[in-house]
Order: sequence, then C-alpha cells, then structure tokens
Amino acid sequence: MNIADAPIPRQQFAGTRISACSLELNTSEGDMHRAAITETRLVNWLKDGRGQGIGKNYRSWIQVTKQDYSSHGQSHILFDPFINRQHHLVSNLERAHCVPNMAQPCITDIRENYPLWTATHPHPMLEILDSKTAASHDLWLDSPGTVAIAQELKFRHAKYVGLKVPFIYSTDQVLTVELPRKAPFLVAVSIKYWKDMRGDPNREPSKEKRVRRRKKIFRILRLERAYWTSLGIPWLLATDRMVNQQVYLNLEWALSGAIQRFSERDVELLNKFLSAWKAAPWRGRCIEQVEMVSHAMEIDFHTAVRLLKFGIMRGLIPVDLTRPVHLQLPFPHGETRSPMSIPSWSILNKLRRLP
Repeated sequence: MNIADAPIPRQQFAGTRISACSLELNTSEGDMHRAAITETRLVNWLKDGRGQGIGKNYRSWIQVTKQDYSSHGQSHILFDPFINRQHHLVSNLERAHCVPNMAQPCITDIRENYPLWTATHPHPMLEILDSKTAASHDLWLDSPGTVAIAQELKFRHAKYVGLKVPFIYSTDQVLTVELPRKAPFLVAVSIKYWKDMRGDPNREPSKEKRVRRRKKIFRILRLERAYWTSLGIPWLLATDRMVNQQVYLNLEWALSGAIQRFSERDVELLNKFLSAWKAAPWRGRCIEQVEMVSHAMEIDFHTAVRLLKFGIMRGLIPVDLTRPVHLQLPFPHGETRSPMSIPSWSILNKLRRLP
C-alpha cells in the first residue's frame, strides 16, 4: 500500500518517504505527544476515511485512542443520538460546547476535529449541497490549503517531527446549521481554554515558555481563521468563559434520557406526553408534575422522565435552562419558541450576522 493510494489530496505526501518513527502531534491546546507511526498506520488513517464524510458517516480526524493524540485533561467519546454516531472530544471544554450544540435541532451536524488539508481541495460545502444549489451560491472555489495560507501569512508551516510532511491542523468543531427559509451553512468553532491563551504560571513557570506557547497558539488561530474566512465560512473562537454552566449541567442531565434509542411507540408516546405536559396544572415540584402526567398517560414514572429529558434536548418543552432543572425543584418554565430557532444561550448568537 502506497501513500499515492490515499483517498485525500496527495500533494502533501509527494516525494516523502514515511518510515517507522515517532510522530509528534499537537493537540488542540498545543500539547505534544509522541506516538509510534508507520507508513501503514498513516495510510490506514486516510483509507479509513478520517476527516471525511457528513452526518453519521463522518469520522473524526483525531480520535480518542491509545495511538492518537494526547488530550487536554480528560477525553470523551460521546454518543450523539440525533446524528447516530460517536463524537471524539479531547477535553472537558470540547464536551461543554458539544452538548449544547447537540441540543439545538437547527444544528444538524457536528463534525469534531475537522482536518484542514494542506493542499488544494474542494470547498467543504460541496459535501452538503447538491451541485445545482452549490452553483447558485458560487461555492465551487477550491481551498488553497494551509501551506499556501501560511505562506500568505508569512510564517512557517509546521511539519511532523522527523518527516517532511506538512502537519495537518484541525478545527475543533464544524457545525452544519439549517434555519427555516435559509440555505444550510457551516460555522467553524475553535475551542480554547482562556488560561492557555493568557498563559498559565502554574503550568509553565518560565515567562519565556509562556510567551512562546501563546505565540504558537495565536499563530495556529490566525491560520484557522484565514482558512475559513477565505472560504466565506464564519469562524468563532469559543472559550470556557463562554460556557453557561447551568445550561450545560441541565443538558447533560437531559442527554442521559435522550441517548436511549427511540422506537416508533416512543414517538407516539412523546406526542401524547407533550400534550399532557402542556395541559397539566403547574404547582409543586417537577417530580410531582411528572407523576401526574405518568398517571394520566398510564405509563411508568421512568418512561415519563425519559420523555421529559428528550423533550428538553430537542427544544420541544419550553424551559428556562439558565435555572436549575431538577426533579426535586419546581420546573423552570420558559418562553415558547420554535425548536428550529436559535436559543439565547447558543454560541451561534456570537455571529455578527447569519450567512
């Protein structure tokens, strides 16, 4: 098996002989990790479809395995019941941004660790739109690749340690957004801890090392921003300061019920539950309301809780997620809105304008 057989642009591997060596890889936070690599392993990554596909067929470029990159703290493999695949998240912060994105029906796809190919390649939107729609939006322009963009920005493009192969950077999450009466569009999100951009004295006591680390992080962010803006795709920088902890905790609780597989009977039950929930008199604790609805529907309590969690995750139940959602507390009612609208706590509100 040769590099030439890889299913992605091969210019980045042209004239390069990849032998067994150690590979130094950057995580999204800039940490380094050495992992043994052979030509076979690298080719298998590409043949396996990493960084390619959409929806349930997408395969993350960086995966949570013993052979892949090191994580920043804890790493997670999170199943997404709405896309029907697993997300590979290399930090708690990535999970804290991914879960709220999963809870927005207008975000129809989340592609984590999306690779920024080094050589010329087609526009990412062409995977989503059919040729007729793509032509009408003038999206046939190819991306020049990160090597050419780095040259325009006048800084050296990183290479894998011991190799002449340009390093393949990745963006933490690429969202596919579909709003009513609008064409689908992409939003690229880079996720960083605030302390990593400001410098962490506890982690790197030397001021010189902190400055060098910050320069490296901002150089990569400049490259990412230039890559996406050159394609006309909005790019956002998300930090831990932008995470609404209460919203995140509520949605983590709701996700535990939504993650279970839904049958046709469950869909019918959900519609009846939503009607009963809307008609129920509101007083007392949330658990009392759930018991009242479960008795009225003649279903067990645990099934009613699962339906409540699913309704919250899909925006079908008006709820104020900025307040605690707990069975032992009164239910925090919110304003009625379309499930396909953008909630007030969404990161999409950081966009200056919608495409």
